[in-house]
Amino acid sequence: MKKIGIASLVVAVGSWTMFAASSEDSANGQAFLERSQVLGEWFGGRPFLSEQGVNFFGGYTVEVWGNTTGGIKTGSVYTGLLDFGVEVDLEEAVGWKGASLSTTWLWLSGRDASEDLVGNFLTISNISGFNTLRMFELWFQQELWEGMLSIRLGQLSADSEFLISDYSGLFINGTFGWPALASMNLPNGGAAYPMGTPGIRIAGNPVDWFTFQAAVLQGDVFAPDVNRHGFRWRLDAATGYTFLSEAQIRWNQREEETGLPGQLKSGAWFQTGGSADALADSTDSGNTGFYAILDQMLYRESGEATPSVGDGKTAVSGGTKSFKTPVPIEKINQGLGWFGRVGFAPQDRNFVNFYFDTGLTYKGLLPTRDDDTLGIAFGYAQISNGARSSLEAEGSSPTGAEMVIECTYQAQITPWLTIQPDLQYIINPGGTSDHGNALVIGGRAAVTF
Repeated sequence: MKKIGIASLVVAVGSWTMFAASSEDSANGQAFLERSQVLGEWFGGRPFLSEQGVNFFGGYTVEVWGNTTGGIKTGSVYTGLLDFGVEVDLEEAVGWKGASLSTTWLWLSGRDASEDLVGNFLTISNISGFNTLRMFELWFQQELWEGMLSIRLGQLSADSEFLISDYSGLFINGTFGWPALASMNLPNGGAAYPMGTPGIRIAGNPVDWFTFQAAVLQGDVFAPDVNRHGFRWRLDAATGYTFLSEAQIRWNQREEETGLPGQLKSGAWFQTGGSADALADSTDSGNTGFYAILDQMLYRESGEATPSVGDGKTAVSGGTKSFKTPVPIEKINQGLGWFGRVGFAPQDRNFVNFYFDTGLTYKGLLPTRDDDTLGIAFGYAQISNGARSSLEAEGSSPTGAEMVIECTYQAQITPWLTIQPDLQYIINPGGTSDHGNALVIGGRAAVTF
């Protein structure tokens, strides 16, 4: 009945969308396939609200995964996510300079391929989770001194701002988002999708190439079947707190700079409370982890030095920059990018004590497909000596690490629709030799409302 209900909902929404789209296209002449969102401009309602500082957003993502060999068993599963919310610019809405509000809600459905088919902890899908409707984020933000200082307070998710690589965002495996260094060591995975938690984040941007940010969050987000709808709040010493800090350095990202852009991030987290030790029921000394991230564009396709404005005297010409004031240039983002992340955590209280991932992405590789992106990535999570002992006590045969190789291709079909076939090879599922290496084939379709 549940599958029938989901299918009926999809058909109903699709039918209504096509009807509304044809009606609106007739009204304003906008082509359905060229619009930014599948639901269009709401007959002028969306741009009107945007002018008042109110921006609604949403999307639906559906995945199908099939395990062809190894793991727990062969088979297939469906995974779905409906996300929606609203952002309010309070300066435009009520004149409150530098203030904004945002909330994001999630409706998770379907099954988890890692849990049902493979038995690995470098999770195959980064949208899978306990089936429920959940409030993910709800926060107020105040920017001061023209954005040089930002304070965010409310229900937050650490993985929206900390420990994240830009280039790794292409990949579907969960470890290329919120890595196993955090998800396997912080209580119940930490404050990351699909679980937000109360906290505060402060970020300083004294210059355009440097940012330092820090956050304090509720330490235990609780299990998904306990914190079903995102309102299980408990701020006390027993639950503990998660402290995060991160420094970011960027280069060649201003409009007038023609070099290949990149950024370096370095940070740490510290965990307190009764669940701080991932390998025991309690700890008095807390827990910690350290990491570094590098994103670097290696090659940019031609066209990056085309002046967007100017008289030719102050523009970029032939790759040589004028000594006069530079002007903004059109810098395309097509080309080859690379990312690498590395992290460490103490052996005596963490499941994963060393983590590493790396990958390459190429946007616009195929002629006439400038917005498509091809990528390949590798993730390695080494389990600690303490974790190996625990696995042996449970009767498993630990191998020392779990690894994943992912190959993916994201095709931008329309501005509001992407299709992404994906292949993942899971090595040593669960960090043991209990199950064979798994070859998982699947794909994702995502629609923006």
